[in-house]
Amino acid sequence: MKYLVVGTGALGSIFGGFLHLSGQEVGFLGRGEHFEHIRRQGLLIRGIWGEHRVSGLKTFSSPREVPSACKVILLCVKSFDTAEAVRQTANLLAEDGLVVSLQNGLGNVEKIAAEVGSRRTLGGRVIFGVEIPRPGEAQVTVCADKVVLGSVGPQGADREKIKQIVEDFCRAHIPTEMVDQIFPFIWAKVLYNCALNPLAALLGVTYGELGENPQTQAIMKEIIAEIYQVAARIGITLPQSSAESYFDHLLNTLIPATASHHASMLQDLRRGKRTEIDALNGAISQMASELGLPAPANLLISRLIHFCESRHTTTGSASR
Repeated sequence: MKYLVVGTGALGSIFGGFLHLSGQEVGFLGRGEHFEHIRRQGLLIRGIWGEHRVSGLKTFSSPREVPSACKVILLCVKSFDTAEAVRQTANLLAEDGLVVSLQNGLGNVEKIAAEVGSRRTLGGRVIFGVEIPRPGEAQVTVCADKVVLGSVGPQGADREKIKQIVEDFCRAHIPTEMVDQIFPFIWAKVLYNCALNPLAALLGVTYGELGENPQTQAIMKEIIAEIYQVAARIGITLPQSSAESYFDHLLNTLIPATASHHASMLQDLRRGKRTEIDALNGAISQMASELGLPAPANLLISRLIHFCESRHTTTGSASR
């Protein structure tokens, strides 16, 4: 098998579904109601990339069911499941294969590399939005830029293997390009997510609504300024030269391209699920603390999301 999608949620559905439609051999390893619907009745993809019915999919509910070594594992699980997912599937990876992180947040590629080695680890930056309006359906809502794939260091993955995956994605009509180093792109996505995702989740609004209000603009400015301070201290290059120029770029370019999008974190909270806040604003807050830097905005956002998580869990438990 060439591709194994691990974590068949919204993002995994899109990558796996389009790769399958393009003729690639793809397997889906997942669980939950959405996955079971795909297993029984197939997948429906809707949205800005058209409507597609995907059938005849190979699905597995346990790593033990996967029949052969995989050339590429697309890791699409939540950040807090990364270490366990890689541990469970590492033996399914071909000796010359690659694990590709298509995830949000900080720390994912490092966990993957610790398990399978940096030469078999690839990082990805995904900046299109997907929602699951109902089990068995995935809807692409917005797309701000191409997917980028890149190595995690100077002793990273072979460039020809990366090029082949990029070509496969492009043939599957997922716009993708290769970059030399993935970390600046991962941090740029973290910057975008930290500024928008938890705030939109807490307020129950779209990204566009955040960008229109001076109160939320002020909060986003503070979050961004703190991330720039942390990145500068550890030597990470961010996409614009200053927090102020990035905020202008966010307000005038990035938010308009994704204005109608509802945050994935909002969907998680509404479903009573754990969020990825610890790999986003929580990670920034923790790093700032270790570096002796103040990050009150990121810390406050993290605490508010954790409160919502605990409230939803408590409410959900009481109603069962």
